[in-house]
Amino acid sequence: MKMTRLAYAVASIGLATSVWAADEQPKKTERIEVTGSSIKRVSKEGPAPVETVTKKQIEKTGATTVNELLKSLSTIDIFDQGELASNSPAGSGKASVRMRGMSENQVLVLLNGKRLPRSAIADSSGAGDAVDINMIPVSAIERVEILKDGGSAIYGADAVAGVVNFITKKNYQGGDVGVRFGTSSRHDGTEKGATISGGFGDFDEQRFNVFAALDVFKRDPILRKDREISKSVDFRRFGGPDRRSVSSPYGNKLGPDFQPTGETIKPCPPEMYNDACKYDFNAELLTAYNGADRTSFMSIGSLKITEAIKGSAQIVLAQNKDHFEAHPAPDTFVLPDGTLYAGRFLQGGPRISDRKSTTSQFVLGLDGAVGSIDWSVSASKGRNKVVNQDSNYLDRKRFKAETAAGRIDGTSQTNDPALVESLKVSPRREGTFDLTTLDAKFSGEAFQLPGGALGYAAGVSRWTEKLSDRPDELTTSGSVLGGIQQASADAKRSAYAVFGELALPISKMVELQTALRYDHYPTASKTSPKVAVSIRPTKDLLFRSSYTSSFKMPGLKQLYGAPEQGATDFYGPEQCGALGLPATCEVQGFNVGGANPNLKPEKGKTFNIGVVLDAGPFSGSVDWWAIQQRDAITSPSETEAMLEGQIGTDAQTGRPVVFTPLRNIGQMESRGLDADLSLRFKTALGTVSFRDAVTYYRYIKQRRGNGDFEYLTGVYGTTPTARWRNTFTVGFDASTWSVTTAFRTVSGLNDTSKLPTVANGISPTTRQIASHTEIDLVGSYTGIKGLKLDLGVKNIADRMPPFSITNASSNANTQMGFAELYSSRGRFFYGAVNYKFK
Repeated sequence: MKMTRLAYAVASIGLATSVWAADEQPKKTERIEVTGSSIKRVSKEGPAPVETVTKKQIEKTGATTVNELLKSLSTIDIFDQGELASNSPAGSGKASVRMRGMSENQVLVLLNGKRLPRSAIADSSGAGDAVDINMIPVSAIERVEILKDGGSAIYGADAVAGVVNFITKKNYQGGDVGVRFGTSSRHDGTEKGATISGGFGDFDEQRFNVFAALDVFKRDPILRKDREISKSVDFRRFGGPDRRSVSSPYGNKLGPDFQPTGETIKPCPPEMYNDACKYDFNAELLTAYNGADRTSFMSIGSLKITEAIKGSAQIVLAQNKDHFEAHPAPDTFVLPDGTLYAGRFLQGGPRISDRKSTTSQFVLGLDGAVGSIDWSVSASKGRNKVVNQDSNYLDRKRFKAETAAGRIDGTSQTNDPALVESLKVSPRREGTFDLTTLDAKFSGEAFQLPGGALGYAAGVSRWTEKLSDRPDELTTSGSVLGGIQQASADAKRSAYAVFGELALPISKMVELQTALRYDHYPTASKTSPKVAVSIRPTKDLLFRSSYTSSFKMPGLKQLYGAPEQGATDFYGPEQCGALGLPATCEVQGFNVGGANPNLKPEKGKTFNIGVVLDAGPFSGSVDWWAIQQRDAITSPSETEAMLEGQIGTDAQTGRPVVFTPLRNIGQMESRGLDADLSLRFKTALGTVSFRDAVTYYRYIKQRRGNGDFEYLTGVYGTTPTARWRNTFTVGFDASTWSVTTAFRTVSGLNDTSKLPTVANGISPTTRQIASHTEIDLVGSYTGIKGLKLDLGVKNIADRMPPFSITNASSNANTQMGFAELYSSRGRFFYGAVNYKFK
């Protein structure tokens, strides 16, 4: 491996400090490693803002999945489309983490400090190129640590917005058996789960420990038809639009402009007619909350090889199955006489998708100490495999040929069943993402500074990513009626990094943290620095500030995926002018976008300033942060590409084609405030606690090229972005029982898809989506030895989400009538029994 000057410099820092440490041999103290630093320290609070969610806090949320747990934290952005929508090939059934207004591929997810493989199926835009957190069993988690100031200088390029580290049990003896059950007040969305875990061997006395856990989780879906807000896409009952589809099974004749003429092929029932014969796709089949069938297994073993050397192994195996059904596909059909009509062939039956996702990870490691120097080496191999198996779809070309010839009547359900069956196809998409890593690092303390010993760490990493995303030929060619044309990808790359970190206690009050990381990829390299400082004027008060430079490499599919082509319409003076046509033209054509092998890394800067106070019964922290990102990867608009001359002609149809592959033309800025305040005091009956955690966005803004900045905060837009999220918790703990009440609030939104700019702000007449609050109540009892009973109610007031016209108006959204910041599950009762034994 070719070493750069920076690599030599970092290695030299590490070797020099290790020599100093070996010479001085300071007295060893009990130190821990906290997410955000590779240097072990005595105090958890340092220059970096790290939020820790303990096992006890996790239990008090009543969360049965990791996704539900993270949604209860104000730090984490909510966009739950993967759990709500059932028609996204890359997203349905998955859950990912978003922070700081940035996408899921800007957040690094770790399990016990190790990277997990990302999802094998993602869009070329980068959406979905992240760890599916549904693969992590919530029952195995001991705590969650969230680094909130970015971690590129410590962990690597993809830790731009932050790091979420899930930490599981270790050195555990005894057994743990638990069952849980929950259901909504409407008797759907029922959840059943069971877990069994156990450990044996005392690492200190017997020199080994083995821990294993098995978790099973099943959830029934909730159908849209079973909730008032989503039971029909005719939203006129809420003052919204009638979004029932004109692709009706009775057939709407189309004019030369491809708009319904008002005439139908077959008589339309009066209740379905509104300017055209309408089809209500929310009235059956589609889900409002997806079902789930998940099984996870985890085992961690440790062995004391010598008094100074420990070996460890970790195995993770997880499987997630999802079953989705959708209506027969809408499309444009033709009669033998050439009449076009918008229809939906009901005799074909519902389109079915079965998704199976498996994740595996194997980690081997050695940890040791030489004097005051701690060292570790590890190797890991992880894989995510996703198979989307569809059925009951139709071959587009053959079906249209049969309808044009009159052998199939698209408005009838009495066609020859054998002929219909012969037209059916079963598209399949299979993807794998492999991640292989090798890591080595050492850390320790060197000479004394006025505030204590200098801490240091240095390390190297090497990793290989391999992606294979292969939709079948029918899917890639767009030959599936009702299917989404998907791009394939087959790519591999290896990279390496070297980093160094110093913790400098300049005085008893001031600590300085510096880190430098060099990442080398085949197409780009980058050095990422970090500087952080903490000032502690008293033992109860801490001020902190940090600066991190970051960069994010393009994903493999963004670089090497196949082109993606979709139909589009060209109209308006600018587009028509670019085609050399009159300003009033309306022309059908194609958009070709997707990957670009010439993409560069996205670059950014993160700033954080905060204060932490721990004074008797009161504790709290307030942090201001800002992120600036440039060279962000996005696609130009069709108009922008056409004005640049990115126009061609389709060889088969002669229609115009506009080329909009991904480019580094985006810019994004995010600023906000985190506050976490707690009050805890004892009474004669027990301990009373209050906690209020809030994340407030001053703004999130983005732009393409030299265009105006568009503001996302507090606007539905394309992805609803709340200005603030707040979780207020009141708890009471006695000797054998406890009660916790949580008030979870998401702020309101401007109900518009148009993002405002400085020049064109939000109109005062814009409809407002109200804020939404849900109240959860959970009680626990531990009065019987080894036994723990939990009973709770989530959303105790049975609040339904506020209505959104923007969501209802566009099929780019879920069209359930509310923003994907909440669910319509309503009041949910649950209980759990857990028994621990030695």
